[in-house]
Amino acid sequence: MAGRIGGYLAGLFAPLAACLLAALPAHADNAGRPMTFEWGVVYGDQPAIFADGDFTPDTPAALKSFLARSGQPTRDRMIFFNSLGGDLSAGMEVGKIVRRAELNTGVARASRDPSQANLIDLDFNSRVYPGHCISACSLAFLGGVKRDVKPGSIYAVHQVSMNCVDKRKALSEFPWVPMPNVNYCPDLNEALTMMQVANGVVVEYVRSMGVDPIFLTEMSRAGPETINTLPDDKMREYKIIYEFRTESWEFQTDSQGQFFLQYLHGDQWRRDKVEIYCNRTSAPRLYLWLVHDVSRANGPIDGQRIVDLAQKGVTAVWQTDATTPDGFADVRNVALQPYEIIEPAKLTERGHVALTIDLTPRFLDVLSAATRFQIVTTEPDGNSGQGFSLITMNLDRDKLSGIVRSCR
Repeated sequence: MAGRIGGYLAGLFAPLAACLLAALPAHADNAGRPMTFEWGVVYGDQPAIFADGDFTPDTPAALKSFLARSGQPTRDRMIFFNSLGGDLSAGMEVGKIVRRAELNTGVARASRDPSQANLIDLDFNSRVYPGHCISACSLAFLGGVKRDVKPGSIYAVHQVSMNCVDKRKALSEFPWVPMPNVNYCPDLNEALTMMQVANGVVVEYVRSMGVDPIFLTEMSRAGPETINTLPDDKMREYKIIYEFRTESWEFQTDSQGQFFLQYLHGDQWRRDKVEIYCNRTSAPRLYLWLVHDVSRANGPIDGQRIVDLAQKGVTAVWQTDATTPDGFADVRNVALQPYEIIEPAKLTERGHVALTIDLTPRFLDVLSAATRFQIVTTEPDGNSGQGFSLITMNLDRDKLSGIVRSCR
């Protein structure tokens, strides 16, 4: 059944595929070339995939083959698209492959466009340059777990139109696209049915990628011969540009009814946690229990190595509302004293790093005035020159004041 449905959709989108490319800028140097894939290096030493060219019915199979041959891990790697579009069905299938591979998506190219010879790269030492992702590419792009369009790059959509398929003309322009044996023009009722089914498939795909399907209305704002370039604020509103992050401060109670303040900070791959609670064994004292999730996109970090670092000492770093005389953020730090560490760093049952500290009066003073608070290992982590960050928190001072008052 799946094969029949896939074949039906391919046939349904065939009258659309040949007309999409003609609506787009002709100056791009990759126009009319089937999409190719290659590994590159960005930001110094980070592997990334560059996808350049038009989407054809063969593109999904080409991407699968490329990923299988490379043998490299893809989780949290970037795939940069630079494409004017092409086959709509292929674009969605590529998006599904990208999501299954847990790749992130961007819009960029590995070299400068000849017409943009004076442009620098998008970020310092990024080794990527402004690109374009239009039409079918705009759907493939949504497959990214994390998605970003850098300034200077173009993400655009336009109306879908339906033309007759003239086999001879189509083959001359797009020789790699399979065409029916005869010229084919659907009648009005058939065309309307095909468009409605196609729109339903696109809406379902967009929703499955976690994007607001209302963004498809942007297609209607540009005719088939023009494009609608979406601004940054619109892309964020529709979750086209997206990175899953959660950060929250919430009051909770445990199974014994004990009241505590919980902080969660996570992304697609991990979740760090802090719980601040009142210990009333003797005089009431606030303790901070920290759990650092060792999971990472590119594999777990060595939890025991972090424990060993933390057992040699940890340091608190915080930022205040004020600025220094030269205009920089006022960032301060102080090493925790041994008596402030209630339970030294250790591995939990799940292999995460846990640590409990006493929120002594000096730390309560810090928390009442700080905007950000961080706990790092005092010793540098490897060759970075900096300590390993166990937690970084944007503080909710109202909730912190509440937990302090409850422990008096």
